[in-house]
Amino acid sequence: MRRAKRWAIVVSSIAVAGLIVVPAAGASASTAAAVDPAALPTAGLNYVALGDSYSSGLGVDPQTDQPAAGCGQSSNNYPHQLAAALGLKLTDVTCAGATANNITTQNQIVTDGTTTTSVPPQATALSASTDIVTLTVGGNNLKFTQVAGACAAAKAAGPLLLEPTQSNCKSFLGPQIAASFADIQTALTQTYAAVKAAAPNAKIFVLGYPTIAPAFGAPNCFSPITQQNSFPFTDADVVGDDTTPPTPFLHTVETNLAALVKSISTSPALGLTYVPTFEDSAGHSVCDSTPYVNGVDVSFATGSPVIDEKSLHPNAAGVDFMAATTQTIIAAAFPATITSPTPTPTPTPTVTEPADVVSVSTPTTTAVAASASLAATGISEPFLAGAGVLALLFLGAGLSVLVVQRKQRAQRR
Repeated sequence: MRRAKRWAIVVSSIAVAGLIVVPAAGASASTAAAVDPAALPTAGLNYVALGDSYSSGLGVDPQTDQPAAGCGQSSNNYPHQLAAALGLKLTDVTCAGATANNITTQNQIVTDGTTTTSVPPQATALSASTDIVTLTVGGNNLKFTQVAGACAAAKAAGPLLLEPTQSNCKSFLGPQIAASFADIQTALTQTYAAVKAAAPNAKIFVLGYPTIAPAFGAPNCFSPITQQNSFPFTDADVVGDDTTPPTPFLHTVETNLAALVKSISTSPALGLTYVPTFEDSAGHSVCDSTPYVNGVDVSFATGSPVIDEKSLHPNAAGVDFMAATTQTIIAAAFPATITSPTPTPTPTPTVTEPADVVSVSTPTTTAVAASASLAATGISEPFLAGAGVLALLFLGAGLSVLVVQRKQRAQRR
């Protein structure tokens, strides 16, 4: 679980008065309207990114060699994209190969082939001043990528390459994987609780994993492991076996993992936020026309087959998808606050008439016109009078009556 060479395009968002606009996954930031992240509600918040290779951006260049060489962390992974788009202060301690224990209590030993480093538990980066946390973990507890490697088959009908006596992976590893889910549930529950305790004031966002194997009912897209970006898995593991209904083994495993992550992270006792990367990536498996995940690449340069670390990990489009999906949910959790100014009351003009001026009760032409216009809008004069507005409407008419009466008195004199 380390590095390969792809470029992930930064996805930006626009937040105007709480309105969030997120470009489609893979869209260039240059095509979106320029927005200063410093003007967003999230600007300046302390963000800590935790997780395994799906968070670190394994296989996406350029590499940061943080928190240690061998962690496969990319400066274009989804945490870096989020920080750039939302104006966050990022501390990224994601590291390929991390298990739940590496998040909380156990140092992680990593190597880049030259240097071996002991990386402290990722939760040590958290504190009471942490505002935002993202986390992807659990896949290495399940050992899904290792399982996928062991499941590689010679043909769509089998047998397995590493276990020629086994016709498919479900019969080979199915019982073992099913039994591991109880341990994974305990590990995730403890991990989420520990993260919450270490960052008591933060909003914590838990990501699932994107879809890898095609969904139920999809045909197999088998291709031999000797091809680049291959999908070397049997029909029984991809399409389903002879049970009714058929049970595609690989998709069932990742569906169960996603359901477990969602169930635990959405527990009211924890108060975390689940980001549905698994559900929202449906239709983007390795077998689909727009995959979010790489197929399997194998190198035979040393004589023995070596699986490339980026195999079955998010490609550039997948990294962008995870960033865009998470960005929308984080932005919604920090809406813009708009304070409307208190309007200054408009004083009602007071007209004082001379004592010898007789009030005229008959509406003038102006007043009649005003009444007609009010009737057309469905607003009654008594309503406006009660609101103190009628005096303004009749101000012009009152002055006209005053002038007429003064002329009449001058003529009598």
